[in-house]
Amino acid sequence: MTIASRLFAKHGLQATTIDTISSHCQIKKREFYTYFESKEALIRDILAEWISKSGKHLRMIPSFSFNAVIELQTYFTFIEDTLAMLNPTLIAELQNDYMEQWLRLSYFRDSEIFPFVVRNIERGLSENIYNPDLDKFLLTRLYYYQLQAVYHEKSLLHEMHRIFIHGIVNSKGLHFT
Repeated sequence: MTIASRLFAKHGLQATTIDTISSHCQIKKREFYTYFESKEALIRDILAEWISKSGKHLRMIPSFSFNAVIELQTYFTFIEDTLAMLNPTLIAELQNDYMEQWLRLSYFRDSEIFPFVVRNIERGLSENIYNPDLDKFLLTRLYYYQLQAVYHEKSLLHEMHRIFIHGIVNSKGLHFT
């Protein structure tokens, strides 16, 4: 799965064939089918593994972050590093051609990423390092829509994250940026 993940990330889902995967894994094409019933099954398993690992990572970030700003910066680095490894077409291909997997990813966003950002805002408010008049749900939705617009351009994504943090921290929180 690791080799296939790298191929999908680099070349996209459509451009990466079972023949290509088999060749890179140094197995015959028919051997591929002893492990996976189809390319979609492989994509499903890769995505399930990524979601599991990412969910664990998200749940660990607060425990090793000194405060909410550091926590959010750690999350942003995780997102930037993850998206930097992906071919820009991969997300669109998931959305258009692998709807079940896209829905799985959407569920992860709604059940793990959104609550993480909301909890981070709550933490920053309780630590008195975020502006007190923040609407945590509106900001979380705004973050997601901005992320969708710039995820494929690393420099824009990084700048969006910088602006997002500077838009929510107060003068006390600014010292941690």
